[in-house]
Amino acid sequence: MKKYDGTPSKKKFKGYNFYIQCNDKLSQRNREELIETSSNHLGEVFSSLPCSTDKMIRDGLINELDKNLTDFELLDQWNFMYDSFGYLMSRFKNQWERERIKSFKIQTFQNLERFEEFVDRVSKLEGEIMKLKLKSNRLVNI
Repeated sequence: MKKYDGTPSKKKFKGYNFYIQCNDKLSQRNREELIETSSNHLGEVFSSLPCSTDKMIRDGLINELDKNLTDFELLDQWNFMYDSFGYLMSRFKNQWERERIKSFKIQTFQNLERFEEFVDRVSKLEGEIMKLKLKSNRLVNI
């Protein structure tokens, strides 16, 4: 069994905020809650989408988590459904939206920083061009 080294786990069941522990397992209580309640949330997704159940299943969507899967398999399935359709899950809708807004703000800020950096570089280049023009005009006038 692995010992906890103080590093936070990045293996999170989104929405639920459950983490796979250092022993590579979800706690029994969290696993039971996930299996029991996820079908309600996944059912909301299935009932909200305008496709047939057969098409959704063919497309890889799930309407319940299989308790026979490993915790990592459950993590992959749940997080895919949460990331794609969390806005359709009444319990997680607000949290999903806040996460998307935060992500959007971060991306916008990063893009703004890159834009400002670009503007600074263009301004410097314009300054260099002006210096070169002035220098060449002086040489022509001599």
